[in-house]
Amino acid sequence: MGKASNKSKSMWILVRKMFLPGASHPVLVPHADYDIEMFERYPENVPLRIQLAQPRSGPRHRLYRVILRIVVENTNKFSTEDALHKSLLLACNVTEPVLTMEGEFIYYPSSTAFDAMPEDEFKIYFDTAMEIIASVIIPGIDLDQLMKEARAKSNYKDAANDNDERRNEEAA
Repeated sequence: MGKASNKSKSMWILVRKMFLPGASHPVLVPHADYDIEMFERYPENVPLRIQLAQPRSGPRHRLYRVILRIVVENTNKFSTEDALHKSLLLACNVTEPVLTMEGEFIYYPSSTAFDAMPEDEFKIYFDTAMEIIASVIIPGIDLDQLMKEARAKSNYKDAANDNDERRNEEAA
């Protein structure tokens, strides 16, 4: 029997809806260098299934995903960003218990999806995950430098400002 999974293995990227001069309709444009790199993995002129959602707190979640990528690229401990993410979830005790047929509990990684983890919990998880990266995964790494690199790759300041503007518009 094959392995069943209800989780998508697709990657996600941030895009912006824009109206380009002379265009008769809006287009989706990758938000940052990271998004361009991910988007370029797909062939041209082939339909893609897209699920649109506006992030709960895009900047922090985005920064986290870019940090995962940087860490994976700079160590040989994890084959993918998702493997590192699952390891961090386990290390931070963001897990769900499963009762085996032998009557024992095992724990598997839970989720940081927007609908599964509120922002206050994600901030605590993020901070703890950064501590684990600096103490266990790449001991002694300069977290300030890692954050600086990740912010540059993710257009963190722009995304944070966009999120603040959106919240201000919603409050008005």
